[in-house]
Parts: sequence; C-alpha cells; structure tokens
Amino acid sequence: MSLSAIVMWGANNIYNLRTLEGRICENVRIKGKVLPGTDISEANPLAPGDLVTLVEEEGGVRILERQERRNVVHRWNRKRRKMQAIAANVDTVFVVAAPEDPPYRPNFVDRVLVMAELAGIPAAVILNKADKAVPPEVERHLSILGDLGYPLYRTIAGEAARRIHHEGDLPAFRKDTARAVSVLVGRSGVGKSSLVNSLIPEANLATGDTSTKYQRGRHTTTLAKQVVSLDSRAGGAMYIDTPGVREFDLLGYDCSEIAAGYRDFLPFLPHCRMPGCTHLHEPDCSVLKALAEGAIARERYDSYQRLAMNILEENR
Repeated sequence: MSLSAIVMWGANNIYNLRTLEGRICENVRIKGKVLPGTDISEANPLAPGDLVTLVEEEGGVRILERQERRNVVHRWNRKRRKMQAIAANVDTVFVVAAPEDPPYRPNFVDRVLVMAELAGIPAAVILNKADKAVPPEVERHLSILGDLGYPLYRTIAGEAARRIHHEGDLPAFRKDTARAVSVLVGRSGVGKSSLVNSLIPEANLATGDTSTKYQRGRHTTTLAKQVVSLDSRAGGAMYIDTPGVREFDLLGYDCSEIAAGYRDFLPFLPHCRMPGCTHLHEPDCSVLKALAEGAIARERYDSYQRLAMNILEENR
C-alpha cells in the first residue's frame, strides 16, 4: 500500500513527513540508493514542501519516489558545486531583511528576487524589525522594488512586538498567506524564526540575536523546516523557515539567464545587438542604454553587474 506525504524537514537522507491526512511520520528513509524522480545534478534529493510517495513495509514506511514538483526554490551550493533545493511547491517566496542588526543588504535581496523570477514563483519583501529606524538608502531600494511590483510588509515580531504592543504589517501578512505555502529566505539574524513563531506560536522555533562585533546574525535555524498552522483562521497556512545565510549564490546560471531575472531589464533585453550580450560592455546594449537614460535604476544595475562579474569569474 502506498500513500502521499509532504516533506517537513530532513537531514542525511532521513526525513520527517506529514501525510495528506495529517499523520506525522518521523525518521523516514529513502528506499534504495537513488530516489526515483530525482537527478544526479541536484545537491539534495528532497526539500521541505516536496510531495513524496511512501510505501508501507514491515517495521515502518519508506520513501519510494519524489513526485513531480510544481516549482523549486534553490541556491548554489559552493561546497558541492550544485544547485541545492531549499523548498519546493511553494506559492510565494518572501525575502526577509532588516533595516539594521544585521544591516540591510540590497544585493542579497535582489538575488533572492532574481531566483524567484527565474523559478516562476511570485515574490515579496518583508522588512522585519520595522520598529528600528530605516536608513534613507534602504528606503530608496525598497521604493525601487515597490515600483517594480514587489509587495512590501513592514513587520515587528517577537519581544519587540510584545514590548510596543504592535506587529506592524504582520496581521496583513498572516491574512495574505492563509491557505498558502510560503518560504522565508534571508540572512542570519533578520528574524525569520521569530516571524514564524509569531504566526504559529506552537512552532517554538529557536531564535537568536546578532553579533555586535561583526554585525552578522548567529545561525539558529540549521536546516529548512516546514511548519503548519493549526489555527482554523489561517486555513492550514504552511511556512518554510530556511537557514540564514550570509551570501545567496546563483552561480548555476549564466549572465543571460540572470539578466532575465531582473524585471526592470525585461523590456530592453530583446533589443541588444550582440547575441549573448552580458550587458556589461558590449556595443549597442539596450540595457546599458536604458541605464544611461535613467530607465533602469543605478542600484539595480550595480546589483546585476556584481552578480554577473561573479559568475564570469567563477566560470573562467
């Protein structure tokens, strides 16, 4: 007898799953050495949100195959030199940042949004710790993203929300993510786990602060986890809390693919004269022309340039 289940979290090819009927299956292993439905080019066969087929065996259940994915959220794993899935079958990617503690990194935010665009997944921005002062350059970047159509939530969670008795846009975020699968991606220390705990108190995820000396978050989430709201008002909302990272690499793409992940570049890409234009130095590049005319924000182009140069350097 076989049944379907959703991956909640896992490590070392041992997974905790939730069947479609709500039954929790712990410490489930893959049947065999290679999981059907996966590819050797992948750094990991399963991620939170994956739908799998289970088979009942004497002594428990085994994962028989990974079912076809609707989409996948991934980043480049430098150690394995492969794309690593961090979530699958999601409705929205939320890139979580903070105005400070740790500092806002526009390049990080842009890279997560580019990944979502290339995966065909709707994306939005969460500025957590919104009780803090927001530097003008952060407001400028958020304004650029807003003009490009990315929704913005300014949230306050955890102790800060309890102290000032205000959650910012968290109630709106809770309403907008009801009955959906949402993945939170961000640097260490921006408060992803605190957000999930505010949304689903029973999740009780570990939280931490940032290093004052290095202005970096301390890792408290060590692997991606999916948690499900039991509150009937949330309609079974699912949130995938991913481990905080300091960099978000997209080295598995080339420059042409990366450029297509910048919404503001899209109207100009078909008009470059040179085939395979990198939009860095080629003559008659429509992206560079749009930049010079102010149709593309300098901050966004600088973000692309840094990422493109990183890819070209890595592929030498």
